[in-house]
Amino acid sequence: MKGKRPDYSVNTVIPTDNGDRWREIGVAFASERGATITVLLDALPVSGKLVLTPPKERTASPNEG
Repeated sequence: MKGKRPDYSVNTVIPTDNGDRWREIGVAFASERGATITVLLDALPVSGKLVLTPPKERTASPNEG
């Protein structure tokens, strides 16, 4: 996984009075054979619910050239 881009962003959805708020809390990688997904979390969702979505495309910052 080192150096590999994540296959998924791991999110949790927090309901608020102004609608749902999505928080990215980790990343996930599909195995080479596609049979498993490894999830790496930076935080634990209070609700226990995880939502995996395709990662957003990164845009180059002005410092990256």
